[in-house]
Amino acid sequence: MKRKLSLMLVLLFLVVTLVTPTTTLAGMIDNGTYPMGDLSPCELTATYLLPIGTVIVMSPNSATVIKGAAAENLVKTNQVTTVVMAGMGSSSQGTAAFAKHVAIATGVPVAGVVTGLGDGTAYTEGAQGYFIGRTANFYGYYYPEIASDKLASLYVAGARPEKLIGHSKGNLDVVNTLYKLKQEGRQSMYQGVRVITFGCGVNIPTGVGTFEQYMGTIDSVGIFNTVSYYNLTWVTGKDHTINPAIYATYLPVMDYVN
Repeated sequence: MKRKLSLMLVLLFLVVTLVTPTTTLAGMIDNGTYPMGDLSPCELTATYLLPIGTVIVMSPNSATVIKGAAAENLVKTNQVTTVVMAGMGSSSQGTAAFAKHVAIATGVPVAGVVTGLGDGTAYTEGAQGYFIGRTANFYGYYYPEIASDKLASLYVAGARPEKLIGHSKGNLDVVNTLYKLKQEGRQSMYQGVRVITFGCGVNIPTGVGTFEQYMGTIDSVGIFNTVSYYNLTWVTGKDHTINPAIYATYLPVMDYVN
């Protein structure tokens, strides 16, 4: 049964991957969900059309953007110890906005692994997250995913993040990394890490340091996609967006990441 389920997940992943582009572009989902206003024009330009799996490091107090191999090296050598993953329909610019938002809140540089492919591929990412990611997470299995595999490779190369922070489908990608490490017998690599999720409840393997989940009471998207309510805190009157431009109902990530 376990072998058949794993094979089905891999086949579904391959189907989704074959019909999905490989570069990203900000759109309605980014602008409605992530704090794009935190990015300067220079930062928007620097994070335009980056492939899925790209690592971006954002600074809290300057417009400096580090990306690609240089950003990966900062994570591998633990000069940057907070990593974020954005959700379905996000682009590389949405990832940058999420990382910048957390960097401003914490006062230290933050890395983001590009997980989304923008508005045009939200339907394929949604299918991957709902049918593949949720199923694997429910049963506690790793499934092949580019962003998760990138973060796992950083761990193997020496990275020991202090915080892993996800939003929406990004939560599944974060914990999928940990399930991959567990499957490979590398649980000690993530021992003690603080995992924080927003907008979708998930399962997590044993061995992490702390695990916190936050979701708005009117977040219908998050509730629909939630796998587990373990350690979940309900935030009254808040929705799926983490963009402060949505004044009344945005989920205040900055209140929970320090």
